[in-house]
Order: sequence, then structure tokens, then C-alpha cells
Amino acid sequence: MIRGIYETHLQVSNLERSIEFYESLGLVIDSRSIRRKIAFIVFNKYSEYETMLGLWQVNEGGVVNKRHIAFNVTLENLLKAKEWLADRGIASKPVFGRGGAEPIVHASDPAAAIYFDDPDGNELEFYSRIPGEPRAVGSVPYLGEWN
Repeated sequence: MIRGIYETHLQVSNLERSIEFYESLGLVIDSRSIRRKIAFIVFNKYSEYETMLGLWQVNEGGVVNKRHIAFNVTLENLLKAKEWLADRGIASKPVFGRGGAEPIVHASDPAAAIYFDDPDGNELEFYSRIPGEPRAVGSVPYLGEWN
């Protein structure tokens, strides 16, 4: 029945600032409503795998419901992600008790990942599946430890 996620949405406190941030990640605003303060980013437009990310500006009081989104990237790009983010003034962040020194591995997939936040504290992740079988591990390894 369900083939995937068609769309998801993030609350933002300043739509223009968020558009600038997401465009700095190379994403393109597909449409927007100035009256409703909404912008939409579309991935794989016009394909059966089309996906949409909506940015909704909330009223004064700020973002209450922070969210998490993982972006699918190649392993080659993931390995360059820390520097790529830093060039845009974005810092990777520590997760699961590990510093942001290198990608961590979700052993149950397996997949490597780097985490960072948008200007409103929504948690974003660059996520890349890696070769190998899932493993049961006692902690979250760095990619260097996984190999």
C-alpha cells in the first residue's frame, strides 16, 4: 500500500532565512506562497518518487515542534560533508555520544551519517548506506572504526 513518503514539513521562524539556508545546501525552492508564508522544495519532480519538503513559517513564539530529516547522499559526498558544510558556515554536531569528528555508523542498516541543525534547530542528517551486513554493536561506531 505505502510506497514511501510523499511530503513532510518543517516549522521555521523566518521563511526568508530558511530559504537561504536550504538553498545553501543546494536545494531549490519549487514554489511558495507569500501570503501563507510557505515554501516547497521538490525532489525527483514528475517521477513516481517525487518527494516534497515544506517550510512553514510559524507565528511569533518560534518553532515549537522541532523535527528530524535525513537526506540521502552518496558515500563519496558524505565523506566530504563536514568540509562542505563548513564552507557554508554550518557545523556538524555530535550525536549518540560521539563527537562530530567523522561520520557515525547506524549499524542496523548499515549506513553512515553526519548530523547538523537548520537555523531553527531542526535536526538534519546526511545519510548514506554502506556495504556490509547489519551488525549488533554496543555503541555507535565512527565510520573509521566500522571499516
